[in-house]
Amino acid sequence: MQLNTLLSVIGGVLAVSTPSSATIIAPKGDTGLTPAQHSILQKRFDSYYASNNANANKVRGITLGGWLVTEPYITPTLYNYATQLMANSTHNTKRYNVFNSSIIDEYTMCQALGYETAENILAQHYDGWINETDFQQIAEDGFNLVRIPVGYWAWKQNHSTNAYPEGITFKDPYVGEGLQLRYLNKAIAWAEKYGLNVWLDLHGAPGSQNGFDNSGQRNFYDDLDWLRDGTGTWNLTLAIWRSMFDEYLNSSSAIVGVEVMNEPLSTKIDIWDITQAYYDAWRLFSARENRTANTTFVIHDAFEGTGHWNLEFNPKYTNVSAPHGVGFNSSSYPLRDSHQVLVDHHHYEVFTDWQLANTQYGRLMDIVNFGDSIAEQELQYHPAVVGEWSGAITDCAHWLNGVGVGARYDGSYYKTTEYTTDDKPVGTCYSQNPISQWNDTYKRDVRQFIEAQLATYTAQTTGWIFWNWKTETAYEWDYTQLKKAGLFPVPLDNYTYFGSDGKMLADVSASLSSEAYPYTSTKGSSSGSGTNTKTKTKSTKSHNGAAGIVRRGSTAGLDANAPFYSQTLSFVTVALLGGLIAAQLL
Repeated sequence: MQLNTLLSVIGGVLAVSTPSSATIIAPKGDTGLTPAQHSILQKRFDSYYASNNANANKVRGITLGGWLVTEPYITPTLYNYATQLMANSTHNTKRYNVFNSSIIDEYTMCQALGYETAENILAQHYDGWINETDFQQIAEDGFNLVRIPVGYWAWKQNHSTNAYPEGITFKDPYVGEGLQLRYLNKAIAWAEKYGLNVWLDLHGAPGSQNGFDNSGQRNFYDDLDWLRDGTGTWNLTLAIWRSMFDEYLNSSSAIVGVEVMNEPLSTKIDIWDITQAYYDAWRLFSARENRTANTTFVIHDAFEGTGHWNLEFNPKYTNVSAPHGVGFNSSSYPLRDSHQVLVDHHHYEVFTDWQLANTQYGRLMDIVNFGDSIAEQELQYHPAVVGEWSGAITDCAHWLNGVGVGARYDGSYYKTTEYTTDDKPVGTCYSQNPISQWNDTYKRDVRQFIEAQLATYTAQTTGWIFWNWKTETAYEWDYTQLKKAGLFPVPLDNYTYFGSDGKMLADVSASLSSEAYPYTSTKGSSSGSGTNTKTKTKSTKSHNGAAGIVRRGSTAGLDANAPFYSQTLSFVTVALLGGLIAAQLL
């Protein structure tokens, strides 16, 4: 292949990819965009938000977070009450003090209060936070699945002897002895009654799988014990999986998915060890699964990029699974099709400085790109659900980043942790106020952000699960409050900023692009970027340190700022150049 032939092919790609004037949708008013930029933007929305007949079978889920695994930002009243009880007790609290607070997670709550007191307040919480009426309302609002997080400590058998299944002894302060499982069984029965599917989620591992308080035990800075040699956490995890599968895998037709571990953090636990753990869990799962059942084995992406798991759990690529001791032809744990394993992605736009500094346009384009990357790079290998997302466009919710920890948005995060940044605060925290105090622009942005995710994840993935059903005061994360304020569509496809076909309305697209591409000169030239300068100036600390970890999230698969045709051209150019080099070598 000659060089001039290669260039002519690239020219053909440009001719095809560059929008023609006939497709331009005229915006309302002057937005500072060139006709080509308008066309690119509209084509992106037209292609990514198209509805299809398969949408009726997509996962439309909600998570009952903060119930059987408590989280301080979801129920701060519970943690304030526990702290007051501890202050009134005779416990020595000095060794628990972190960031001027002695109770920072469920682990330290149980440790500080002692078993009986902790058991009493947790039982009251389980009994009052979620009940049958919640399941009835979830079904009436159009959801078809409930995700229920539960910690490994739910299988603790005796707190005095620290006994766990299979004769394993593991010392921790957690309340267990079947308490959470009794409420889990109630939840499954309620789901059956109201026609809801259930996704069981092992949300906390012994020794913590990520160091977040949502694992039960917060640990920002030190090594994590899960899967570490000599800690006993691996044998206990295997025993928990066996017990969980034995009890629930074939117990109810409502249980359609089991997630074997929520959010293992591959920047703190080696991805090889996480992968091996997943394969070992698959062995146990497949050996116990009723082959006629409809229960899906679910793995979290471990904060690896889209497509990372494509060749894993894939019988077409046994050379990939072989190092982990797995052969899918075995009758003990056959894998007939890679689509038996589902990948769970969690995507948020608030846990890095550059995301928080994004424009509304850039934020929505991140969602578009993320959905596109799943559709194009992953679905041919595994089904994929965006199993956590929210309406949050700031990280200002009280204790969202941890008890005693501030927000990146206003800079207080870096005054209450050991992390640093070169970026300036984005602004003053505002969203932690009741929704009734939000201004119209902020309400509009949250509603658009929610609709964009609903439309994208419905059209581009196997489905979605919103986080969370309810909170006390974290309003951007609270479906019930967002719905009440008219910021979450009811029915779920009752869009304000999108048409009934799932496409973003032309005037909305033009308005957003006007905000993202303001005039920068009297000639009306655009800035050429969907984000402001802060999104491009990312501190080294934010990317290499834990401060840059996107908690419960992953970055978008494509550059939100690059025009669609330039992305296509770059991919094609690389492929063609690779082919040319190979041809010359041969």
